[in-house]
Amino acid sequence: MKPTLEAGYPVQSLEYWLSPELAKVSPPEAPSRLRQLADAQGTLAAGWSSAITGGPVLALTGTYGSILSGNLSWLIVLGLIGTALTVVGVLSWKRVRTTLPTSDKSLITRGPGSARGGITTMAVFAGLTGAALATALPAAAERGTTGALIGAYLLIVALLGACILVPSIVLGRARKSFRRRLDADPGFRKAVEDDLASWRDPYGHAGYGPL
Repeated sequence: MKPTLEAGYPVQSLEYWLSPELAKVSPPEAPSRLRQLADAQGTLAAGWSSAITGGPVLALTGTYGSILSGNLSWLIVLGLIGTALTVVGVLSWKRVRTTLPTSDKSLITRGPGSARGGITTMAVFAGLTGAALATALPAAAERGTTGALIGAYLLIVALLGACILVPSIVLGRARKSFRRRLDADPGFRKAVEDDLASWRDPYGHAGYGPL
């Protein structure tokens, strides 16, 4: 069936634009409305995924601080902040993944956009931090605080994982996750179909897809 025309634009079904074959023949960097939505949603989800995983790291940091200092205020303060951060992150994560992102602003991320990039970046920062802390090992050994220094380093690595690695994994899987939700969530698919019916490229005659 040939596509109909509306105001000079070819109108195709969402199923057509979601075709894996169409995505394969289109360069990954080629822009499309579907890719814009998936990438924007992935950017928002990546931010909240960092909050979800960062909360437990804060709580663990509070626990560690309390053990070292014997003061429960570390655990109470950082534990409460970490719990609140995780709860807000989970609620926001669910909302972001079930609604279409607004398209009036472009979302820009400075971090790595794939798991490989996240691992590389995290390894670099962890290596630099480890090298810096290694210079303090002799003094820590004299004071008997080597274990505390190692524990602090492990917490820093965990924080790097929450802030760099986890978001990069989410970003790298943004388009695949978007496609899965379209197949699994009828309400979300209806929202995308409504967007397809009303969207027109403001700068030319670009198509709605591929994804």
